[in-house]
Amino acid sequence: MGPRGDLLIYGAGGHAVSVAETALALGYTIVGFIDDVSALPTLLGRPVHARIPQEHFVRGGQLALAVGDNARRETLYSTLASSWPGLRLPVLIHPSSSVSSLATVGEGSVVLQGAVVGAGSMVGALCIVNSGAVLDHECTMADLASLAPNTAVGGRVRIGRRSAICIGATVKHGVVIGEDTIVGAQSYVNRDLENRVVAYGCPARVIRAGHIPPH
Repeated sequence: MGPRGDLLIYGAGGHAVSVAETALALGYTIVGFIDDVSALPTLLGRPVHARIPQEHFVRGGQLALAVGDNARRETLYSTLASSWPGLRLPVLIHPSSSVSSLATVGEGSVVLQGAVVGAGSMVGALCIVNSGAVLDHECTMADLASLAPNTAVGGRVRIGRRSAICIGATVKHGVVIGEDTIVGAQSYVNRDLENRVVAYGCPARVIRAGHIPPH
């Protein structure tokens, strides 16, 4: 095992590559990827398995989830937790990121290269703070929310459970974004957004309400 131990990564797409890079930078030994639909036999020189090898946890190995879709990540975690009682997922924070000592990051969340998490911010469980994303001071990301690369979130913003802020979007300070809401790429959000809406534009406008995430 490496200094941090053996790690399996659940997922074999682009997000899995980013998570793998972070895990390697932290000293984990990546022993493989899990994807039951992937046609790839290997990824980054590691095997891609259809399921978790039974002996992995017996040997003290750990698991990271690298599924970018927030609702699918929730469903996957629920399934795994029922199959593996006591399952605990590591927090993966890239050494090049800046996470304040006054911030908290929940179980299973990933903070990727060059990201910033400001003082007093709270990142929930199973969240994604992607490459170059900025979450300023005293923000709250509820469980399973995600920030895409190069998003900029001002101070004291609240982001609801499973909501996704897409690539390059900007959220004005103090805004509240509801649950299961999607903010489109390159948008500017300058006012609150309700639950289950899709919004985009500069400024962002709701273009669809009643959004139901895929499961």
